[in-house]
Amino acid sequence: MGRIEKIKDFVIFKDDNYNTFPNAIKRKDGTIMVGFRQAPDWQKKNTGISGRNFKGVTHIDAASRAVFVTSRDEGATWDTEVKLIYDDFLYGVQDPCLNMLDDGTIFCTFFMWKAFSKDDIGEILPGDIIFGERWVGRRDKAYSIRSFDGGKTWDEPVAIEYPGCLPLAIRGNIAIPGDNSILLAAYETNNANKTSKVVVLQTFDLGRTWTKISVVPSVPGYGFYEPNLYRTGSGKLVMFIRSHLIEERSVYDPGNIKASPLFTSESLDDGKTWSTPAARNFYSPSPFHPLRLKSGNVLVTYGYRYRPFGLRAFLLDGECSNFEQAEDIVLRDDGLGTDIGYTSSVLLDNGDVLITYYYYDEEGGTRYIAGTTCRETVGEKL
Repeated sequence: MGRIEKIKDFVIFKDDNYNTFPNAIKRKDGTIMVGFRQAPDWQKKNTGISGRNFKGVTHIDAASRAVFVTSRDEGATWDTEVKLIYDDFLYGVQDPCLNMLDDGTIFCTFFMWKAFSKDDIGEILPGDIIFGERWVGRRDKAYSIRSFDGGKTWDEPVAIEYPGCLPLAIRGNIAIPGDNSILLAAYETNNANKTSKVVVLQTFDLGRTWTKISVVPSVPGYGFYEPNLYRTGSGKLVMFIRSHLIEERSVYDPGNIKASPLFTSESLDDGKTWSTPAARNFYSPSPFHPLRLKSGNVLVTYGYRYRPFGLRAFLLDGECSNFEQAEDIVLRDDGLGTDIGYTSSVLLDNGDVLITYYYYDEEGGTRYIAGTTCRETVGEKL
């Protein structure tokens, strides 16, 4: 039985902004690249227009953009300034997810929001989110964008959509089936009835056109969010899904830990059909990220948004079939609140794992991109 041993925690990138939702890849030249959302930190801003400014932290911000930093020495040192993936004059950019294709292309997905004053819109739509009492966040669309030169330049965003779809959101990585297409799991949310479903899309032209090939079965009482795809050695697809209870109560109540179990669903036909999602004995309203280790085992990491807040993981066999035997591993428990997590991991050359996520370590403090390294101490398959 493999075990996970933590090595150290450290800061990847921190400045005066609100830096969140990282996603990491290793480029063909060995460079580690971490993309993330960067927005102003409204906890500290006051422009003096009484009663009209948002003050606090929000995941909906028209000023947010997608950026990245790199490390060329296996995570020992990092860029001190960010480089741009995409920014938009009118829309906030959310959840940039990086994917490294076999030919060296970096395929990135994100979605966008636009913020309105409630006084300026006539109707609250099903996907709208009201925040700060006087603002409305309205989802635009999801997009893909590509870099063919390691992130130096990016082409123009192309909408990810299909006929009749609601505005899509994406937080999770792609899968490549045997036909060399790209499979992507996205989610449609209707805030009016608190439902959210996962759809699976396929493209054969690097995201310029998409076809919906399946819908993951629903489970009564739960909404599904932020699905992440993983392809096992046998070719089976496993989807790791964040869930929320639809009924009216906070998923962040420390006395209600069972509110957000991990669900998984499997496909044996390259995403055309999916098993009924199964609830697993791991809980957090934060997405789950799988990574294949050198042993062939799979390390699943996630931000733990219940007390004690922090970073957790568990170890699966290569086919992700031993959930009942997997044990929760506490990697850190010094977080100060729920606004943490969104893990994404890469394998280092020596077999160690670099986990990226966002974090803060002082009350009212700046959120930053954090890193934790760990290793599998017994490198045998489960």
